[in-house]
Amino acid sequence: MRKLKAISPSPGLLLAPERAAHADGFRRIGGIDEAGRGPWAGPVVAAAVILRSRPQGVRIDDSKRLTARQRERAYAVILRCADVGIGLASPEEIDHLNILQATLMAMRRAILDLPAPPDVLLIDGTIAPAVPIPCRPIAHGDRLSEVIGCASIVAKVVRDRLMHFYHDLLPQYAFDQHKGYGTPLHTERLRQFGPSLLHRLTFEPVRRSAAPGMEPADVLAHEPVALARA
Repeated sequence: MRKLKAISPSPGLLLAPERAAHADGFRRIGGIDEAGRGPWAGPVVAAAVILRSRPQGVRIDDSKRLTARQRERAYAVILRCADVGIGLASPEEIDHLNILQATLMAMRRAILDLPAPPDVLLIDGTIAPAVPIPCRPIAHGDRLSEVIGCASIVAKVVRDRLMHFYHDLLPQYAFDQHKGYGTPLHTERLRQFGPSLLHRLTFEPVRRSAAPGMEPADVLAHEPVALARA
């Protein structure tokens, strides 16, 4: 697969992968992306998006290049003009499988969560999940494809909302501020309180913070996806 050069998005460029898929006869084009591969805590979240119409009046881009307010505004618009599926892999599944395999599993769950499957999937990155649908991995796809950019935004917003919810359960970890990423604040709270059940125990900084015999702090075992999507 030819790797696409990362460039600043414009409406025409964002549709280039979609135009190529249309030229190959595909009509129901899905985009998929994830959020949360790098953090020390919380789930990895994947989103699959099929646009029924183009989102208007909001910026669609790699979610990391948008502010929280821009993401929330775009998220609301995307939900009105797209079919959306959400898939998660829990910290326990990440520890059991490894982060790559857990991410691919979250992507498969997001595809299954769609009301109807796509004809083809445009995927951010270079690796595709094992699904019976044609897949086109695209490096930096969240900057080059509108539908992948939408999936990037949805995955990020859902995951951030989950981490705010978890902050209400375990405020001592300040999940609302660092979202589980390895910040100095997170490092300090881990040093103070040790890991919770939301932490990825196979990640080395978390493993180092656990005292011998320490039990992870209790928390709800199932991610409240409906709450995060509201």
